[in-house]
Amino acid sequence: MGWEKLIVAGAAAAVAASVAYWKRDEIKDVWESLIISLKGKRVAVLGERNVGKTVLLRFLASGEVPDEYMHPEQTMLTEKVERKRFAMGDLKLDLKETRDVSGGHDAIEEWKALHDEADIVVYLVNAQQVNQQRIRRDLEKLESWSKARAPQPTLVVIVTHMDLDPTYVATPASGLGHFRDRFVKLNLDAGLSKLSHRPPIILGSLVNRDQAAKLVATLIKTVTA
Repeated sequence: MGWEKLIVAGAAAAVAASVAYWKRDEIKDVWESLIISLKGKRVAVLGERNVGKTVLLRFLASGEVPDEYMHPEQTMLTEKVERKRFAMGDLKLDLKETRDVSGGHDAIEEWKALHDEADIVVYLVNAQQVNQQRIRRDLEKLESWSKARAPQPTLVVIVTHMDLDPTYVATPASGLGHFRDRFVKLNLDAGLSKLSHRPPIILGSLVNRDQAAKLVATLIKTVTA
């Protein structure tokens, strides 16, 4: 199936790097201040298989994470959040998703079409399946397309499935910055080495509604900074 255009209502909170430790009231308050700046943005979500593209789009569209995506041992940890907190009804985000790019000409053209229509390009990486050669190829291609555009879209790299990294999970808020720098150096540097400009990199998880909200909050903060 080719890319599917979804005109949906999306919304998120904006918080700093320690977003995972903010209370929902704080997230909601900051999110509401960003409604005007994000309304109508076109977002392309790109990445290979099993990185969380569909889950991210579903969360942006509905505020929900599919049950089948959640790890069984964590399902019971998901707390109920009032619908108004992440109602996803105030930002009219135009969300676009593509299938995996196998490397063929048609698939690359599909990515380019999405990229060239987007204000924000989100490239997802699965922390458990990092392929630096693939990342390097994809990001170099995205950068070359971006340079040919005016205005250029905002590119953000999101590393998902961090809930499966026990060190990340056990790291306190004060150490997340150091952990991120070390993770990027060990796992992503080779894939980023040829870029003339390094995109912002966000580590997070889509394992449940709370974690998805925190990840998206950081994304929104990043693209509106």
